[in-house]
Amino acid sequence: MLVTASLAHAQSPAAGAAPGTAASPAATGATAASPAATGAAAATTGAATAEPATSGEATLLERLAAAERLAAEANERATEASKRAAELAKRLSTVEEAQVSPQEDASRDLLRIYGFIDVGVQRTWIKETLITSSIPQANALNFVVGNLNLYLDAQPHDHFNFLGELRFTTAPAGTPVAVTPPPGVTRRVGTQPYGSIDTTKLDTSMVYGGLVSIERAHIDWTRFNLFKLRAGQFFTPIGIYNVDHGSPVLITVDNPYFIVSSLFPTRQTGVMAYGSVFAGPWELGYDAYVSNGRNESAPFAFDDNRGFGGRLHASYEDPGKLTLKLGASFLTDRARDWVADTKPDSPEPDVRATWAFREYIAGGDVSLDVGKTRLRAEAMVVRVIYDQGARREIAPGMYDVDAWRTSAYLLAAHRMNFLNMEPFILGATLYGPFFGTDTLLQIGGGLNFYITPDVTLRTQVRQVFFTSLREETEAPGVDTTSMMARLILAF
Repeated sequence: MLVTASLAHAQSPAAGAAPGTAASPAATGATAASPAATGAAAATTGAATAEPATSGEATLLERLAAAERLAAEANERATEASKRAAELAKRLSTVEEAQVSPQEDASRDLLRIYGFIDVGVQRTWIKETLITSSIPQANALNFVVGNLNLYLDAQPHDHFNFLGELRFTTAPAGTPVAVTPPPGVTRRVGTQPYGSIDTTKLDTSMVYGGLVSIERAHIDWTRFNLFKLRAGQFFTPIGIYNVDHGSPVLITVDNPYFIVSSLFPTRQTGVMAYGSVFAGPWELGYDAYVSNGRNESAPFAFDDNRGFGGRLHASYEDPGKLTLKLGASFLTDRARDWVADTKPDSPEPDVRATWAFREYIAGGDVSLDVGKTRLRAEAMVVRVIYDQGARREIAPGMYDVDAWRTSAYLLAAHRMNFLNMEPFILGATLYGPFFGTDTLLQIGGGLNFYITPDVTLRTQVRQVFFTSLREETEAPGVDTTSMMARLILAF
């Protein structure tokens, strides 16, 4: 009984009464009544004594396994956090590099394409004289495609950008060219065919089209406002019309005389420095360039003579009330052609110029906007001096001479609220020896309709008078009248 009692105290709560609870009389009596029961109780007690040890080991193993799982999960989380930190550091590094080197930013728009087109109708009335031999479309109503220009605008870096402008033309179709004259005809001029046979196609269909003209193509470095650089082919910085030459920004349909008559080279191929600075309400700017000079015969130079020019300009703006722009330009260059003659008595070719001259050009311009009224004025003077024995033949048996040439125009326009119209008037003059006379006078005007911000209809009528300021020169009497209309769309 002592042994049994001792073992009874060692029972687990599952084998007997809960600790601190007295055994029931029935259970006590059963334990004391039978020796077999006593042995069974001892066996039961031994089993109960071994059970807590087995349960404790299992619990410990489970805790160890759980700890190992927690450690593995912690390692995974640490590894993932390390990867995320490395990726974040890489992203931050990429952002910093993009700030320092914007050209590596893939989100930057590397190239933009935009442009304009103008189409319309025109007619010129002119006498049938020698001049009409160079104007085959005279005295006929013509539907025309004026300009189709595309701009290629790229800025791969904050301080470098490229601008190219291409014009698609129908030239040389319709250009007067010499053709074989029939018997009894001294000289015949015809027009270059508009279409040609495409021999690469089985149906030998006609191909219509013309040339692609590079209006400009240059790279600019724009790190500082006061000092920027431009290299390539650019418009000569002279006046108003030659810089803002696109149809959507002009007031008139046609260009002033000094551009049409090529008083100065409209484009340069070279290097230009330019910039501007503010002085109170005024913006002061400059352009200075060195180039190949006048490139009528070729875009490159035939010798080491360079062209030099520049422009100074100032502008004042009071938005919505007054805008004033003033400019003064200068250019000097040397122009010539290039021929290589090979003669039977000499193995060496004779490389020379058949004509060559030096020109000095100066011009001034004023642009004034007062409310909805716009005033534009430009004037230019040119001095041409030919080399000895190298005068250019401008017509059979007629040679150009050393001369002063001048040109000017005055334009006034006013924007109206009614139908968004803009009437304008224009007066222009050109002085210089040409066509057997020396002076052209032009008067005219027109009406523009601003249909949308991107669509404009421009109309113009002009009358041109040929006259002479010298008594020994007689006017040819070939006054002309022209009517033009253009529908212009910018895109």
